[in-house]
Amino acid sequence: MEKKKRVINVLVAGHSQSGKSSLISAICGVFPDSLDYELTHGTTISLKVIQFELKNQNILLNFLDSPGHADFKGGIALGLEFADILVLVVSGSKGFQARTYWLFEIASKKKIPIIIAATKMDLRNANLTRIKNAIKKLADHVIPTIETSAKRNFGIEELIQKISLYVTRRDNTESDLSFIILGFNHKKGIGELLNAGILSGKIGTNWITEKIKIRHLFSLGGVQLVSASQGEIIQISLNIVSKFDLGTKYFHGKFISPKIGGLLSEIHPRKEFYLTIENPNEFKFALEILKSIKKVIPSFDFYFEKNMITILVLGDLQFDFLKERLEDLMEFKVVGSKVKGIITIKSFSRTKHNSAKVRIIPRCKRRLTITRIGEQNPRLYDILAATAACEAYHLDGLHVEIFSGKNEDDIAQAIAKGIERAKVIKLFPHQDVIVKIENYHDLYSLIEKYNIEILHQTQKNLFFLQIKNQDFELFFNSLMKISKGRAEIKLFKFEQNEIILSVDPGTRHFGFCLIEKGELPSLWYVNLKRNIEDIRTINSAKKQITHEMDIFIGDRKEIISKIFIGIGPGSKFIVDTFIEYFNIPCKDNECIIADMNSEQAKFEKKIKNEKRFKPPEVYLVDEFKTTKEALFHLQQGKLVNEVLSKGFVDHAIAALLIAKRGIRGEILKIEKKSLKPLFEYILENYSGSYSFRSIHNITDLKDLKSGMYLRIKDSSKLDSNLSNGDIISFSGFGDSYNSIHAVNLIGNRIIIKLQGNTKGKRDFFKIFVPVKERN
Repeated sequence: MEKKKRVINVLVAGHSQSGKSSLISAICGVFPDSLDYELTHGTTISLKVIQFELKNQNILLNFLDSPGHADFKGGIALGLEFADILVLVVSGSKGFQARTYWLFEIASKKKIPIIIAATKMDLRNANLTRIKNAIKKLADHVIPTIETSAKRNFGIEELIQKISLYVTRRDNTESDLSFIILGFNHKKGIGELLNAGILSGKIGTNWITEKIKIRHLFSLGGVQLVSASQGEIIQISLNIVSKFDLGTKYFHGKFISPKIGGLLSEIHPRKEFYLTIENPNEFKFALEILKSIKKVIPSFDFYFEKNMITILVLGDLQFDFLKERLEDLMEFKVVGSKVKGIITIKSFSRTKHNSAKVRIIPRCKRRLTITRIGEQNPRLYDILAATAACEAYHLDGLHVEIFSGKNEDDIAQAIAKGIERAKVIKLFPHQDVIVKIENYHDLYSLIEKYNIEILHQTQKNLFFLQIKNQDFELFFNSLMKISKGRAEIKLFKFEQNEIILSVDPGTRHFGFCLIEKGELPSLWYVNLKRNIEDIRTINSAKKQITHEMDIFIGDRKEIISKIFIGIGPGSKFIVDTFIEYFNIPCKDNECIIADMNSEQAKFEKKIKNEKRFKPPEVYLVDEFKTTKEALFHLQQGKLVNEVLSKGFVDHAIAALLIAKRGIRGEILKIEKKSLKPLFEYILENYSGSYSFRSIHNITDLKDLKSGMYLRIKDSSKLDSNLSNGDIISFSGFGDSYNSIHAVNLIGNRIIIKLQGNTKGKRDFFKIFVPVKERN
């Protein structure tokens, strides 16, 4: 009997253009890049597996060739999830570069052994000493370093022999089966194949969940297998059409999304591109193409509304690849792009659904955190539920507290309800966060600690604070700790399509700035005849300001929605002037900093009834720094090209800075029907598993469609051999609803008859549970 080969999974990775693919070609005699884009651009974009046998040593080397460019680092992360050893490729002529340092750090944290392959050592400017000096700064132990040249073919044998020393002990073959999806393939007559790296246990042709069965096993070379075990990379075919992402892991009967844990979950798209496609058929085709590309490269995403597709990518090169694939097949327009913001919820929300009771909290980082009250760690179905709800609404940051919940169905529904109740907001990492805080008064220690600006504080100690985005998480955690969770916090943002007026008030000199989306900011400067501290001249000063505003604002007066006023010596004067000028319903200046509560709603209703324009909301901004900043910018010649101005003076520039402090982020509105995003996401991503089996709003027989899966709930009412828990695919009803036409999971057509005392219309949902809707 032939002895089973020992397997070493070797990740080959390094900075872009360091010679990874050429090195693998020199070892295996096969150039790994195969996609048109890779061959024409000379850049690897996806993870590939190339096998090489060391027959004399009975070793099989699985070389995982990974991308080098940062835009495709999801492929590197995928390889790191399964590698036994990292061959870190470093160009002899360039030494350690950005991606090299990142790889070294990640592999060290994951305790993956590292071998340095110094490539292109045939070049005159190759410098091995520089590489070794970089290694000494990073590691306190010896890292094997081998000089190689794919062009001159030296160092290759030495590298292979060094790799062969890292044979990994496989002592988990008797453990529970777990595997990771490393890629996808297709075999004629079989259909789709999953390239699976076996993390533990042993795999065969059997049922791995209540719905999913492994039909066939193949080697990467196409040879049919009976079984495979830990460390091997094989191809498997399932009895369902899979919709799993690259990096999905199977464990304990569950398929775990790569967005839940591991290195892939830490890689987030940072740019958004917007595509419009007018032809409905081409639009649908584009979505199918993007789905197929997700089976080639990880760490990009997309979603759509009407005829627009939003594509989320790591960078421009990744988008260029997607764009080229689409351009070959259809016409479309790229209508815009911007840095991807952080999408979270606007405020706290507590919700219930069946057995689940949860509280969700905004996070201003790209991170989902979950706690189950009373337990040290969340349960697996807690994680599944929270991830599904987050992904359905495209959230980047969220904290979920689970007080109770018996299954992922109930918890996901409760979280989704909370998201829709709290509303969704988008923040940008380089911008500040404005929050409203209630039910807690002793904030001054935190305000000083995190250098927070107080925009406004009411007599009832309702605070509006401006916090730097990067400090929000620390501030929030501290606030919750010292208030024992009682403080209420709400993120407070402004629509970007609003027209904003800002004022830097002095006692005689006033600067104004008008910002409108899509236009350059306009500056204005007013020099009063006399100081406003002279009570006798207040009325004439107001008349002068009113006259200047008529000239500066003109017909925009009735569409200005927000006013930011710096807290300067003339702030009270300008507030009083604007209350009169804009006809703001107000008593004792309580209208300043409208808090979006019922009183504001009353004001809006009153204005509507009187057929007057909606007055702007007025906000006070602490601007003690802005005049000095303005003088600095003027001296440096900065900001001047960014504005339309009557005069570039310090107060006008200060008004611009005040306005820019106020405008942060944009509000995203959920316009879809209740829970529809969650429902659609579950159908799209979990139809191949037994999770979320009851999140399908099928409440009437007319909702049933051919192709929908049904689970047998009560087989005692059936005249058949089916048992409780069996799954069938619904085809239709017989006469009088007393029989059902279906297909079992083997593919055989069957007719299920109901017992005599059972009525289909009355008892259907007592017997069957819908578990999947047909797409």
